[in-house]
Amino acid sequence: MSTQHSRSKIMTITGILLSAAFGLTACGSDDENDDQVNIESAQTPDVDISYEISEDTENVSIDGELELDQPAAWLIEEGDGEPIEEGDLLHILSADINIEDEEVNAHDFDLGGQTLQMSEQFQSQNPQAFEALIGAPAGSDLAYYLPADTLGQDTPAYLNIIAVEDIVATHATGDPVDASERDATLPEVTLDEETHAPEIATPEGEAPDELVVDVLKEGDGPEVQSGSYVTIHYRGVKWSDGEEFDSSWGPDNTGTPAQFELQQLITGWQEGLEGQQVGSQVIMSIPPELAYGESEGHELADETLVFVIDILHSADPIPAE
Repeated sequence: MSTQHSRSKIMTITGILLSAAFGLTACGSDDENDDQVNIESAQTPDVDISYEISEDTENVSIDGELELDQPAAWLIEEGDGEPIEEGDLLHILSADINIEDEEVNAHDFDLGGQTLQMSEQFQSQNPQAFEALIGAPAGSDLAYYLPADTLGQDTPAYLNIIAVEDIVATHATGDPVDASERDATLPEVTLDEETHAPEIATPEGEAPDELVVDVLKEGDGPEVQSGSYVTIHYRGVKWSDGEEFDSSWGPDNTGTPAQFELQQLITGWQEGLEGQQVGSQVIMSIPPELAYGESEGHELADETLVFVIDILHSADPIPAE
């Protein structure tokens, strides 16, 4: 089917969830009351939505009239898992539906989906979906609706089906590898007792000339492939002085995990993460030529970089046409 491998399209779904309400207020008037109207949710429509979506099947049925003047989000099927709480990281599958003909425009059900965090940013930018998901059991299905013209003038009404597969841990949950089995040339890593965020000791000695990858925790989930779309937490420091230059954890260790297509990252990450399993935590020492050495004028061009990466989720790469 033409829609089954459509990550380039489906990737916009989480972006829409994160930014649609913000776009409404940003493009509206400066009147505070107008902004408030824009983020209010419509009443749950009197429609029944059912679907069967997989690699080989794309069946959607919308029984009833779906035409609202405000954004809306509601459960179309309740799961039986643990209730979703603020801060949870959700593994979701998404499908973009053409309301008029009930056809699937794009979906990632066959690729393993993506993740969505129930963060303050998500709540503030999309209160409808946040409110519908909070307290809902994992395994639930959500319908998310935007009226016509919400995403731009003359754009059609938008319907997205979101299947919440599970609640994902926000840190690596694999088994710790014994210190005696780890590479002694790499710096020590300690974990925050509350958040499990890593702290990297200042590296000592000469930096390795080649890529060095060591597993700190060994997960048992799917293997990361060369074209995978990964959700990770990471912290990076310079070998030269131990100074942190980047981190998804943030200064208070409560940041939101990042999502990337592996092929978009520096070569050291691509080589170091491929073959690792979800649930693992790895430490990597990356020489300049596999990091930013080819980026003229980059402040890290001459630096060997040390990263600790928690692999939280990995979606399959898009098969070649």
